[in-house]
Amino acid sequence: MNKKIFFTKRGFTAFFAVLISSLALAVGLSIYDLLVRGLLLSQTASQSQYAIFAADAGVECALYWDAKAPILNGSPSVFGTSSGSTWGASPIACNTQNITVQGPPLADLVQYPGCSSSAWCITSNSNAATTTFTIFFTPQTYCATVVVAKSGNPSQTSVVSHGFNDCTTTGPVRLERALQVRY
Repeated sequence: MNKKIFFTKRGFTAFFAVLISSLALAVGLSIYDLLVRGLLLSQTASQSQYAIFAADAGVECALYWDAKAPILNGSPSVFGTSSGSTWGASPIACNTQNITVQGPPLADLVQYPGCSSSAWCITSNSNAATTTFTIFFTPQTYCATVVVAKSGNPSQTSVVSHGFNDCTTTGPVRLERALQVRY
């Protein structure tokens, strides 16, 4: 009889050791999962900052050139208006790029009907006009596509800038942030 009790206690010790090691493994895997999720969230937040920076730079470029146009060439705007005819008369540069030759990225052309990748596009009618251009930030891969819409008399202006952390279609995570200004 004593022999039976001795073997039962011995099995209990092995079971208890397996139980403790399983618990330690589960805690370790949980900590690893939290760490990986934290790193992914940190990376997404970092890429989001690039996208919002690009959107902000696009808005600032449009606001600068819209305010500078009367001084530069006497026209009401460098961007398309329903009555203007001197759109982009001078080299208009943002981030050392002539934006009059920058159209939307190929990945985004579907969103902007009538635009090509070779130049900014201006669509106009008797009441309104829309100008679309893109600013690329090198050597990084982020960019901003800016739409400047003018309408009415007196002119109402809306600037919408879509910033992207990655302007290529092959990026693993492509984030878009948008800013809009009306005046």
